[in-house]
Amino acid sequence: MVKALTVRRLRAGDDTSAAANLLIRFFAEEGFDTPAVMIRRNTARMAAIDMCGLFIAEEAAQSVGVATISLEFGIEFGWSGEMGDLYVLPERRGAGVSWALLDAVEALLREQGASGYQVTVTPFGQDHYDLKGYYAKLGFAGDGRLILRKAL
Repeated sequence: MVKALTVRRLRAGDDTSAAANLLIRFFAEEGFDTPAVMIRRNTARMAAIDMCGLFIAEEAAQSVGVATISLEFGIEFGWSGEMGDLYVLPERRGAGVSWALLDAVEALLREQGASGYQVTVTPFGQDHYDLKGYYAKLGFAGDGRLILRKAL
């Protein structure tokens, strides 16, 4: 029997705990030190922001993947998105979960009139999972830009 995979966007008022749990696991696996309480708080906040998307993939009542997207407006591209997170449980990788999550993310971006979106690949992800190669298969390509961040 084939398990049906569904992806849904979480909104204000929805239970975001399953998404937060997946993100906590993701951040721990990637070596980030973001406190779980902050991940939970920001997951709930993201669900309430119209210009963001919080998506969860579910299979047989089990949460198996999560994706986040934030939109911004700039002169060069107009509306554009940044996918902050894409995580699939290790035992479900290679089964089309990330593709289903990306379909949902891209549907939201098209609905909002976005010209495209980007993803940031961490050194850990590149060294351990060849995420640059993985994202290239999904249609992402680098343009030589370097993203620098300043903490406030």
